Amino acid sequence: MTLQLDAPPTPPTVSAPGRKPVSGRRILLRRLTALLAVAGLLAWAVDRAVPSGGELVNRGGLALLDDLAATVLRPSLDPGFLGVVLEATATTLALALLGTAGALVIGLVGGLVLSDVAWSGALPWPVRVGRLVLRGALVAVRSVHELVWALFLVSVLGLDPLVAVLALALPFGAQSAQVFGETFDAVPDGPLRSLRAAGAKRGSALAYALLPGTAPLLLSYSFYRFECALRSAVVLGVAGVGGLGFELTVSLQSRNWGEVWTLVAALLALAGLVELWSSRVRSDVAVVTCADWSVGRDRSGGGGRSPRGLSRSTRWSLALVVPAIVAAWWWVGLSPAGLVSARTQERAGRLLGDLWPPALPEGGLRALTGAVLDTVTMAVLAMVVAVLITLVVGPWAGRPRAGRRGPADWGRRAGWGIARLLLLVLRSIPPTVWAVVALLGLFPGVLPGALALGLYTGGILGRLVAEAWETMDLTPRESLRNAGVPRVVSAVVSVGPPSANHLVTYTLYRFEICVRDTAIVGVVGAAGLGRLLSERLAAFDFPVVTGVLLASLLVSLAVEVLGRRLRRALRA
Repeated sequence: MTLQLDAPPTPPTVSAPGRKPVSGRRILLRRLTALLAVAGLLAWAVDRAVPSGGELVNRGGLALLDDLAATVLRPSLDPGFLGVVLEATATTLALALLGTAGALVIGLVGGLVLSDVAWSGALPWPVRVGRLVLRGALVAVRSVHELVWALFLVSVLGLDPLVAVLALALPFGAQSAQVFGETFDAVPDGPLRSLRAAGAKRGSALAYALLPGTAPLLLSYSFYRFECALRSAVVLGVAGVGGLGFELTVSLQSRNWGEVWTLVAALLALAGLVELWSSRVRSDVAVVTCADWSVGRDRSGGGGRSPRGLSRSTRWSLALVVPAIVAAWWWVGLSPAGLVSARTQERAGRLLGDLWPPALPEGGLRALTGAVLDTVTMAVLAMVVAVLITLVVGPWAGRPRAGRRGPADWGRRAGWGIARLLLLVLRSIPPTVWAVVALLGLFPGVLPGALALGLYTGGILGRLVAEAWETMDLTPRESLRNAGVPRVVSAVVSVGPPSANHLVTYTLYRFEICVRDTAIVGVVGAAGLGRLLSERLAAFDFPVVTGVLLASLLVSLAVEVLGRRLRRALRA
């Protein structure tokens, strides 16, 4: 699970076991080939997204954008509406907490089943087959966006809070199972083998030898996953499950801009408080950042470091987790009885029967291929926007290091605060809202979806890269400066290569997620498979829905495999 991102390159004269040495000329040729491939992909994406001779800007919607901007300092402060905002905020927080709890239960069970360390020794064939089936099922579940899960579940369960909880728990649980399994496999298995050899049962051996050593990292990931669940809970408002996302969608559709800004302020306050609290707890229980979890890197060198000493706030946070889950359950009125009711079983059976066999949309394979190409185009252009935001804001978003106090230091800290606030705004506002705003100024198509995803992804990518840059070793830069090398040259030579390495690694990771997220903006009118999916769902054309989902799954798997190979080649 450990990625050696900052490891020095192997000298050309020394080769890894079983590999031929690679010359500097060949490395340069590979890099030039990669640059040409990226340039060609960008040129193709721009050509496909920009219609020849067509208009891009919706001049009729510019007046609405002007009205939206003009009311930024006049949010709605009506007492009745503020009560609605507070209730929606509590609902969003409760749904995110319950969804995270469900995801962690699935992740823990699935991670133990998938872990090679937990199943040390020869496995009987039923276990091997079961693990293979589970691994494939988890890949399929996490490839479907939580909003798509919500739309399916609404058709079975209706507007029940259980829809949001399951829509968060299923894909996040599948992803957590993969992370937990890799975490279990990263720890030494000597104690576990010793207990098993002494006659301990498998469950007891896991409880006493495996779980304690991984507990800090598992807790750290749990709080990181809660941050992600909070953002996704807002996105699910489009499906009508309540919370801030639903209220924001209603206010945007009714063009009540004062209410929109009040809801945005509530979103930012909630997201900021949760991220500050989560970062504090994660820094106490394990030395792991969001950037590390995103690409599966463990800075602790396997298994995690021991907690540096839990603060009082962290101890209280851990003690209040279970009461908070109980309170959230009561607040949203969650009732699992809906899962086993006769009505639910009838609807689920009818839905499964309607979904199979899959069918092609009107226009056949050509229409489906066009939607796939629009999806890839949207994701590529969104990553261009996200990388530009990261390059401009990211260098300022890294936490200032300890140094001498003075005007320059205070200016740097002010820049850091502004940069972090900007990134928080970008990632806290859901891409569906960014898409609705973009569609006010642009005609429907690839561009508004790419812009919406780019702004949202830029907030996330900027944070990931800034966290990675915060942990870089600056000793080489200081050594060059002490030797008389100019500041700019020393920074470019010593900090440039690892910084670029971090940027490329996290960009590849976010591109995989961005392809999956295109379904979100498609629901509100952008192009790609998401739009085709929402149209067919609205028409109850379920065989075509299955065909679109299969195409989306294949695209996601292809991009995921390609991204992993590229990251592996980058690390090598």
